[in-house]
Amino acid sequence: MAKQPDKTEAKKPFRRRSTQRASRVASSLVTPALRAKGFAQAEVVTRWAYIVGPELAESTLPVSLRFPRGDRMGATLTVRCESAFAPLLSHKAGRVIEMVNSFFGYQAVAKLEVKQGPLPRQPRKMPYEKKALGEKETKQLRSLVGDGELSPLQEAVKSLGEYVLSEAREAGRGPDKK
Repeated sequence: MAKQPDKTEAKKPFRRRSTQRASRVASSLVTPALRAKGFAQAEVVTRWAYIVGPELAESTLPVSLRFPRGDRMGATLTVRCESAFAPLLSHKAGRVIEMVNSFFGYQAVAKLEVKQGPLPRQPRKMPYEKKALGEKETKQLRSLVGDGELSPLQEAVKSLGEYVLSEAREAGRGPDKK
């Protein structure tokens, strides 16, 4: 007679063999920590630049979102910013509240609290410098893009070509270097 499985043994969880998106895995780890800080939805933090725009997101950081006990409306959003930016943020408080409520789809936030403090440093993106091109590179670029009046697309391709060819020349891979 076959052995009957013991009902007291816990079943092994089903394991997927497929890959999962990193955002899904990360959100399952980050969401509990953000809920402890008062964020009912982690998207307020992760999509802050989308919600308030790149200019405000560069100099602000959401700290907490506190709802009144038992209610999902009338929350207080606490935002950290540099001390020099605090008066401007206080002036734009109505607009920030409006943008956050627009993201939620209802009047979730009623008050904006501004906290002054340092923000985490973000690396500045340095623009690439165009180096002067030699005769061979200039001729090569003209043959690819064309001469005379250029369309906006051709101008963009020409500018990109100048960057690429100047970097290749500096690295020793250009037409002048063999």
